[in-house]
Amino acid sequence: MGDLKERGMLDRTLVIWMGEFGRTPKVNPRTGRDHYPRAFNVALAGAGIHGGQVIGSTTPDGTDVKARPVSVPDLFCSFYQALKINPRKENMSTLGRPIKLMDKGQAVKELFA
Repeated sequence: MGDLKERGMLDRTLVIWMGEFGRTPKVNPRTGRDHYPRAFNVALAGAGIHGGQVIGSTTPDGTDVKARPVSVPDLFCSFYQALKINPRKENMSTLGRPIKLMDKGQAVKELFA
């Protein structure tokens, strides 16, 4: 990110650090942690993202979302807004079928405040 900033590219580059799932708050019998889709974290930078904030929280034991849930469609709409891509634009498939990037969801407004 430092290199992107030094080159003046961070304002137009979206940096996304995330996985496909969170991890269970408890260790399983094999001393690992399983996939956990209820709660996970994402770090974003650049492309107009207002950094230095935490949006949402889990319960103290990490089993459920406590405050300000962000849905996957909302998260992806936020990516598209940062990249100045219209998520509702209909693109035509090779078979002539119109396909939108996103059918639902809204960008997380706090990311752009």
